Amino acid sequence: MRTFTRKVREAVRYFLRNGYSSREELECWQSVIRDAAEGETSSDYLDRVSRHLRHTYEMQISHAKALKRHPGVSRFTLNYIEPKLKTELDRRILASVDLIKLNRQKAIATTLSRFSGWASSIPPADSIALRGVQGAMLKTAEHIQKSAEQVDFEARRVMIDQNHKLIANIDNVIATDNNAIAAVWHSHWRQPGYDYRRDHKERDQLTYLIRGNWAQKKGYIKPGNAGYLDEITQPGEEVFCRCYVTYIYNLRSIPQEMLTKKGKQFLESLKAA
Repeated sequence: MRTFTRKVREAVRYFLRNGYSSREELECWQSVIRDAAEGETSSDYLDRVSRHLRHTYEMQISHAKALKRHPGVSRFTLNYIEPKLKTELDRRILASVDLIKLNRQKAIATTLSRFSGWASSIPPADSIALRGVQGAMLKTAEHIQKSAEQVDFEARRVMIDQNHKLIANIDNVIATDNNAIAAVWHSHWRQPGYDYRRDHKERDQLTYLIRGNWAQKKGYIKPGNAGYLDEITQPGEEVFCRCYVTYIYNLRSIPQEMLTKKGKQFLESLKAA
């Protein structure tokens, strides 16, 4: 997108210097800007997004970083379910490309519309030479250039957000395949500068029951004060959410208040055995 941003700047500078002279000239610059925007193809997005998300996937799966959030799950198990995880990676790449394309098309259309309206309102060159460029025109010019720069910025934001969604979905696949029974929420609210959601901060360190898990079916556990995991928005579900959960797979790691009488008796019987 650097070419697009550069051409927008060139067009703005041209009209600030020469003023508006004809519709044909404006259409010529519109064409230059549009051609620069369309110079980046879908394969370019695909390459960038693929590199970014595949790197995350490598760290989480090949380097087994995901296992830190799944205590008790083995590397062997992770390798066994990798085909499912790769499917999730492919889904996330395609979703990211589609979203970037959609956002980009909207941003380019907005930039072109603002530029056209602004350029056609600029007085002719002789008037500019006589009175100079007015402050409002300069402000609008700066705003148009910033909106062009925003196209790249938004693409990076999409990749960051999709990165968190990929990690959350990888975790969900691992947890589902290994019969997790509960999850502990973790918020980054303590991190300086992080724009956390207040309700996500309130969830920090709370344990949520996974509905219908094997231990609940046997009558060993019940929901605690936090309730069920499916009653709240999931990690990474909301835009730019960086929260995550660590999963619980055994009764010994469940908070005491979530154990039923039957569950406590079962754990006691294991100790006695």
